[in-house]
Amino acid sequence: MNITKEKISDLNSIVKVKLSPEDYQQLVDSKLKDIQRKASMPGFRPGKVPVGMVKKMYGKTVLADEINKVLNKSLTEYISSNSIDILGQPIPTEEPQDHIDWDNQKEFEFTFELGHAPEFVIDLNNESFEYKMIKVEDDLINKEIADMQRRYGKISSPEKVEKNDLVFGVFQELDSEGNELENGINKSASVATEKIKDEKTLNALLGQGKDFQLTVDPHLLSDNKTDVAAMLGIPAAQAESLSSNFKFTISNISRVEPAELNEELFKKIYGESIKTEEEFRDKIKSELSSMFNSDSDKFFLNKVVAGLVNKCDLQLPENFLKRWLLLTNDTQLTAEQIEREFPVYAERLKTQIVINKILKDNQINVGQQEVRDYVKDLIAKQFASYNMTSMEEKDLEDTVSRVLKNEKEYNRIVEKMYDDRILAFLKSKLKLNFNEVSFEDFYHQH
Repeated sequence: MNITKEKISDLNSIVKVKLSPEDYQQLVDSKLKDIQRKASMPGFRPGKVPVGMVKKMYGKTVLADEINKVLNKSLTEYISSNSIDILGQPIPTEEPQDHIDWDNQKEFEFTFELGHAPEFVIDLNNESFEYKMIKVEDDLINKEIADMQRRYGKISSPEKVEKNDLVFGVFQELDSEGNELENGINKSASVATEKIKDEKTLNALLGQGKDFQLTVDPHLLSDNKTDVAAMLGIPAAQAESLSSNFKFTISNISRVEPAELNEELFKKIYGESIKTEEEFRDKIKSELSSMFNSDSDKFFLNKVVAGLVNKCDLQLPENFLKRWLLLTNDTQLTAEQIEREFPVYAERLKTQIVINKILKDNQINVGQQEVRDYVKDLIAKQFASYNMTSMEEKDLEDTVSRVLKNEKEYNRIVEKMYDDRILAFLKSKLKLNFNEVSFEDFYHQH
């Protein structure tokens, strides 16, 4: 086997792989013998089909398959052993490859294009970034308490509609003259009065009871298109273009009477640990602070990485990446779609390149045992939060193993651990300009 690489630019190179029989023939012969052992044909006992017949029937396919395996393995090993930092995977060059004569050819040559990751340096010395923190003010605590009171409140069925009630009824689509539309939309649903922003529509419902009928544009019942689609049982796209009015007939009214702010409520939410309203408010403040700190960390990490992407001015092998996406995507993307969506893809790729560079330069890693220990600690804490006795060690280990067998969950956990470690590193390395802002200022700007 002979592999050579020709540099085309800082971001592209061509790799040629030449194969001779000693690179693949033994693998081909072994595969054909394996097929012969399993082959069953009329006139021959199982496993006694002549090798020549097997070769005639399967030889070309086996040869192509084994050469493809050798190619993939040799390219992977070549790239790894030479520490070539590539983007995507090697792809055949655009120039036509020589025609392959599978019957007679013994020597094979294949040409691939590589797209290289850009070379750059990240200097974090003397860098400073804003770190926004959210003030946990009394109005946020009060809102959270009000939500808890409603969540643990008692449900009643009043006679008349009031603000914050949930109104059940039937929607019937009307034609342009206000009559029920034949074969139109007919759907039982509920309307949350707190979501009605149009005062005229809200006032028309308030004080009404069962069997009251209201002619209404459903878009006035919520400014959320998804809500409107769910109410009418139709796709979001159809809801967006819908111009019909509807007759809404009230069938029932539901109201949540807020739970009293007392020790009974504190116990339902936090167990025996909270006794007074002051302790209750402090607990909520602590939980909100923890949640907001997590959002502050995400904002800080995203801002730092975006700043570094911009500062490093990374160049990508764009033509290679577009070809690679076209050849390897599973969703049948067209060249036009790739061209249109490439700027978004490129920014995401640059972000990942910068993150990988920080991880590599600073030897930030996550080991298999560390993942197990992390999950084990999470499960143990979760179990303890239920006020139960600690799990047996074997049960705990078995639970960890079950969690980590889920590939999606495993990847999510590893990604979280990497995020935590790179965040801790950046916080320790950079100068942070702390800026305390209100809840509205933080979330409305992001």
